[in-house]
Amino acid sequence: MSGEATEQGPIRIAVATDANMVDAALVVIGSALEHASRALEVHFLGYQLTAAQRDRVAAQCEAGGARLVYHEITPDLFDGAEQRDSNISLVTLARMHLPRWVEGRIIYLDCDMLVLGDLAEVQDADLAGQPLGAVRDFYVLDQMRAGKERPEKLAHHAALLGRADVAGYFNAGLLLLDCDAIRADADLCARMGDASEASRYKFMDQDFLNLLFDGRTAFLPQAWNSIWGRDAARAKTLAGLPWLPEAEKTPAASQLIHYTGPKKPWKKQPLAKALLRGRLQALLAWRRAAARILG
Repeated sequence: MSGEATEQGPIRIAVATDANMVDAALVVIGSALEHASRALEVHFLGYQLTAAQRDRVAAQCEAGGARLVYHEITPDLFDGAEQRDSNISLVTLARMHLPRWVEGRIIYLDCDMLVLGDLAEVQDADLAGQPLGAVRDFYVLDQMRAGKERPEKLAHHAALLGRADVAGYFNAGLLLLDCDAIRADADLCARMGDASEASRYKFMDQDFLNLLFDGRTAFLPQAWNSIWGRDAARAKTLAGLPWLPEAEKTPAASQLIHYTGPKKPWKKQPLAKALLRGRLQALLAWRRAAARILG
């Protein structure tokens, strides 16, 4: 059962946020609802939200016919953790506790995302007996493209994994967690909850998850974690990686946009600059979705 999807069960998603990112989280949930082919179950990991903010989350889920499961995040979950990067909030560490709170499979989504496809495809993915599904990190793949290899750019990843081959390093913005399988491995489940250890690394829990699930990850299509502004580069990069399974290259169209970096789409920024960086289309897609979802 650990490697198989539950047929026709709900699409379970989880988002984690503090009071500063509630609108962004609502856009993630709303865009997932817009494309879902079956019922959605939303696990909302909230840290220090006001009653009014919690009511907004509940109202959105109710309006979309989604079941809401609210998890109150408390400071003790971050005991011993240190925020090393101002762009990476400690709240992200809350996802590490999902296997203790949830039965079956769940899709974790960062709040800087916009869903464009039916997440049932992720929920039902074949994990081939592995406890985790994720998308290989595009920036890592881009440094491995034939003729464009940049091992110096991957020094951190090589040191982290203890080898030169870092093709299995994944971006943790979208994760398909088989919580039952993870929980069945008591040591793995306990280590996931170690916020102090997770915060030691450059990319915090993303690095830590890559260590914990090294060799135990099923890789999902790149389209399910498309870095914004990289559409043209993605096609060229994937064409230059003949060893990458075809299933990870298709579909070509983005099913989920990931707005990585500090210049989030809800922040003020010159549209001309976004155009030059190839980000204008993705920027406007988020803003249109936000206008629909947030009103």
